[in-house]
Amino acid sequence: MKNLFDNLSEIKERIESSGGAILLFDFDGVLSAIAPTPDDAFISKEVSALLLECASRFPVAIITGRTMADIKKKINEKNIFYIATHGLEWEEDGQNHAKEIPKETLEAIGIAKEKIKPLLARYPSMIMEDKASTFTAHYRTLSPELVESFIQEVNSILRPIAEEYKLRLDHSTKAFELRPEINWDKGDSALFAEQHLNQKISKKFVPIYLGESDTDEDAFKALEKNGIGIRVNSKENEHKKSAAKWFMKDQSEITLFLKWILSI
Repeated sequence: MKNLFDNLSEIKERIESSGGAILLFDFDGVLSAIAPTPDDAFISKEVSALLLECASRFPVAIITGRTMADIKKKINEKNIFYIATHGLEWEEDGQNHAKEIPKETLEAIGIAKEKIKPLLARYPSMIMEDKASTFTAHYRTLSPELVESFIQEVNSILRPIAEEYKLRLDHSTKAFELRPEINWDKGDSALFAEQHLNQKISKKFVPIYLGESDTDEDAFKALEKNGIGIRVNSKENEHKKSAAKWFMKDQSEITLFLKWILSI
């Protein structure tokens, strides 16, 4: 990956050659700093103001693992296209849509939830985030001496269930997330957002995706050929390979990026 701010002329040339840009953002770790708990995450007044200004000049989408209800509590701007729960939900022209999840898949996720819940007694700092069709077990606030055993226990419980019922288990940003594997991820969501927004403006602008977690790698891969992938928070992920070609050092640099893109 190349440092984004050392290569802005390259990014600018890509934007100008396509006539404009579509901006695609993850929320946690990108628009919001990573917080100790999901509820604590928030978008700052400065970033919010810059984002709204961007939405008045560029097609903008937010693609997040949060539920639609949750992300709309954090940001609620009508000029933004929202894709939530890794693409299982989206809002189009004020109307909510959701992909249908097979009953047996939801039942399997329910079984996994019940098997994970007893860990709350042994790991009181663990946070169980129930998203109905998915769930996440966060351990960011767990005592360091408990992390290794927690990871082993969660893996021993969830991996067999994921394999048996063909679910997707992601482990990144100090969290395990179990969700349906329905051949739809943030990569498909990014391409869907690109197509939807380009159709609305009858243009073919270059998509720019900014993400922080391993789930965003699906989007970086999907846009690798025709888009611009920017990995945020390279300090925490400096030893990981990425399909993104550019990076910014940490989430605080998002304000610099938004100000820069508004300047062009």
